[in-house]
Amino acid sequence: MKGHEGTIRQCCFSSDGRLAVTASGDHTGRVWDLDTAACVSVMGSCPKNLTGGGIGTGHEHVVSGCDFSPDCTLVCTSSNDKAVRIWRASNGECLAILQGHMQIVNCCRWSPDGQAVISGSSDRSIRGWRLQDNGDGDMSKFKWGDGTVLEFAFGDCSSSLSEEHKDTDEFQRLAFKRREHLPNMKCLLTTMQSHTGSIAALDFSPGAGLESGFIASVGSDMVPHVWDCKKALSIDTAKNSLLVKMTPHKRAALTCAFSPNGQTLATGGQDCCVLLHSVADGSLLREVTVGDSYVTCVAFVGFDDTATPSTDDAYLLVSTGATKIKVLSLGDPSFQKNLPAAGRAVNTLALTRRSQAWQGQLGLLIGGGDNALVYVPKFTI
Repeated sequence: MKGHEGTIRQCCFSSDGRLAVTASGDHTGRVWDLDTAACVSVMGSCPKNLTGGGIGTGHEHVVSGCDFSPDCTLVCTSSNDKAVRIWRASNGECLAILQGHMQIVNCCRWSPDGQAVISGSSDRSIRGWRLQDNGDGDMSKFKWGDGTVLEFAFGDCSSSLSEEHKDTDEFQRLAFKRREHLPNMKCLLTTMQSHTGSIAALDFSPGAGLESGFIASVGSDMVPHVWDCKKALSIDTAKNSLLVKMTPHKRAALTCAFSPNGQTLATGGQDCCVLLHSVADGSLLREVTVGDSYVTCVAFVGFDDTATPSTDDAYLLVSTGATKIKVLSLGDPSFQKNLPAAGRAVNTLALTRRSQAWQGQLGLLIGGGDNALVYVPKFTI
């Protein structure tokens, strides 16, 4: 699937496995229909002078991360322009701009319960964003759009805050009037701080949200962190939400992923290693060197959501930034193989879990340096 004019930085499946979303260096995100390979919507626009510092509509710099809302109707994106945006998946309409990070935003994730978006930045912080309309935090029910863009801007980001929405300057210039769209909307911002370097990647454990679950984070300080999700998304408890620091990598960590049952955390980084950690106590279960290239993405595959990752058919896919995707067996430490060369530098990959698989198919997405997204609809090891 082609259309981007820059490297694909991240790709994700929708929860039903029918759609994919991509984040690109061309300042845009795209939603794709996997049945037809058609681009459903473009979020933002690629600048005419991309390499010369031009600015299009939407994000004003590289789009670094993306994720679907659980109901597949919305998309969140993060960017080097220091902002997080929320878009309508069906037509690429920008609905909200979330500002508060002091440096570039490297990643974003939507909570499985649909109640929050989290983002990680080079300012060494993780933010939790919870939008509420009359106290209702179910973003799928909001009367979004109507030609308006909600903006939430926080000046003091050292603590957790609540702020009412305001009109964007862009909208006021275009409409020449002050809107009153969703006047009861407000944003609750929580801040998680413990990392001593930039945040590179985030992940929610399956089913996590306001009431339970975990958040994982990794970054340039090499130390994977796990946070209590319920505390992290509450203004009163976010500063005390860190649960455990895992065994560190030898160089910057770049990626993290929970197993489908939430019991194991896989991390990878510039030390060309994958570390498998126990979420329960933070202990290191296994360390695997995967070659001489950075580990850019990891994804679990091969077992049902409720199964333990010690079964014989449990595997981990690892992209290395080179053209190969490696396969590690969680049941057999001696097993390691390469998938056929992808023909491109692989920056990101994604897999459907079996509970999400469309028509029973386990799908694989591959995004990389050739600006194209590859979809493998019937993936097997």
